[in-house]
Amino acid sequence: MYPRIGSHHGNPAVTAGRASSFHHAAPPASPAAGLGIRVAVKPEYRITPPPQFIPQMGDIPRSNFQFDFDFERKVLAELEKESPDWSRLGLENLPSRSSEAPPPSGPAGDPIINKYISSGLSREAVPLAVANYGDNPTKVREFVNGYTRLREMGFSSGSIAEALVKNNNNMDEALAYFLNSSS
Repeated sequence: MYPRIGSHHGNPAVTAGRASSFHHAAPPASPAAGLGIRVAVKPEYRITPPPQFIPQMGDIPRSNFQFDFDFERKVLAELEKESPDWSRLGLENLPSRSSEAPPPSGPAGDPIINKYISSGLSREAVPLAVANYGDNPTKVREFVNGYTRLREMGFSSGSIAEALVKNNNNMDEALAYFLNSSS
């Protein structure tokens, strides 16, 4: 009823048309079987092979760093204490909690300092900024931003305040002051 592939029985026009279209596209996969279809892909649809790596580059080394989560938990637990004992962890150089947050002046605290702290500025830097510049919002913000960045670099609180005040809150000049004074 239906023509078979490779067969020349049935409608000669259909069979001849199919046979010729298959055979001119590609010869059979196996001459013994006489069957098979070969597909030709147009050049614009071909995928190019991946680029070859430079031989001297070799394999990229994998990191074997193992993060110590237990140590991190101990550090965080120690930080929560009223008076952290960093020597237990071998971290003697970390600042104590008392140097990070100076006590507010007076029973309710200074309203000027509270204003800046409530606006999101650093509790550690605002009292120093207000002590040097009073209620000058521009100068206080400049000081606090520079102070925070220098503190993150590991400089001590007192020396940061001195360097920023001497250099009119210019963080780059304050950093240069640190680098020149340490040599």
